[in-house]
Amino acid sequence: MANLNTYGFVAYEDIASQRVADGNVRLVDEAIRASVTEHNRQVAAALAELAEPTTEPMRRFKIGGGGSLQPLDQWGNPLPVVDSGQYDVAWPIQGGGTAWGDNRISRAMMTVQDADRYTFNALMRDADWVKRHVLGALLDNTSYTFTDPEKGALTVQPLANGDAVTYVKKDGSMAADTHYYAQAAAIADANNPFPTLHTELSEHIDNAGPYVAYVPTALKAAIMGLTTFHDVADPNLRLGTGVTQLVGNIDRGPGDEVLGYVDPGVWIVEWSMLPATHGIMVARGASTPALAMREYPAAELQGLFPENHSPDGNLNIYRLLRYAGFGALNRTAALAFYIGGGAYTIPTGYATPLAA
Repeated sequence: MANLNTYGFVAYEDIASQRVADGNVRLVDEAIRASVTEHNRQVAAALAELAEPTTEPMRRFKIGGGGSLQPLDQWGNPLPVVDSGQYDVAWPIQGGGTAWGDNRISRAMMTVQDADRYTFNALMRDADWVKRHVLGALLDNTSYTFTDPEKGALTVQPLANGDAVTYVKKDGSMAADTHYYAQAAAIADANNPFPTLHTELSEHIDNAGPYVAYVPTALKAAIMGLTTFHDVADPNLRLGTGVTQLVGNIDRGPGDEVLGYVDPGVWIVEWSMLPATHGIMVARGASTPALAMREYPAAELQGLFPENHSPDGNLNIYRLLRYAGFGALNRTAALAFYIGGGAYTIPTGYATPLAA
């Protein structure tokens, strides 16, 4: 019996070798749509901590919590206070897609397993596209202009990058900030970046834990070698007495595997898609996610969606398409870090807007 990969096909392993044309056309069509629906659900769940969905092209983001009380007048009344903390953000929309095709011969010979494989490969391409665009929005520390067909020139912002915007800190002060960190030395006990990164995120009034660092595979060994690192408990093992054990846990989010916890309060998650020298850190308890994911207002254009086309009745093209774009929303809810250089640099392939 063949093993099928995608959500909508897993119940049909007993007919995997059957031809689609032998009474399975409707079944396969429904399986593809069910697979896409489940894929969209999983993508939305994985992105929940990083990006807020929106159909707006732009927004004025309000920063709350600054200032203090003022003296009352002779009647015991305070003057109205105008909140001054705000900045403008905007988001692009880019289209991406993949397709497979057949003709009357290959269509007649296609099996249920073939259809499952084509669908699985398409969903993996979409997952790659979404992850790369999310990482581009987080790892590029520069703004750029997106020309919207209706709204005109929109400035897509990165995370806080030392520009003129000021942000509220927990001590009530407001100051410019930079959430792009660089460390020339390799990660070690004498050069542990995580206390500094934790302070950088936790100093903001609307941030809260858990604080989660997504790290590339290349930095995994060095981080796990820190004396302040605690492994996630292995359910198959029982540690001996006198050993500090990590008893909590978190979900892996968009990453691959939860590795453990570094004092003073940073969870470490391996994300193999990250470039070898760069990572990101997120305040999961922030009032608003770091990014927004813009889509068109029309529901039929949201998420990954299928489309079929036949130019001549012989050739058929099966497309899976997505229209979306990412940019900063809450510019202090996350940060990016670079290990191996004294100044932050954008990793190769992640300069925005991404070409594809």
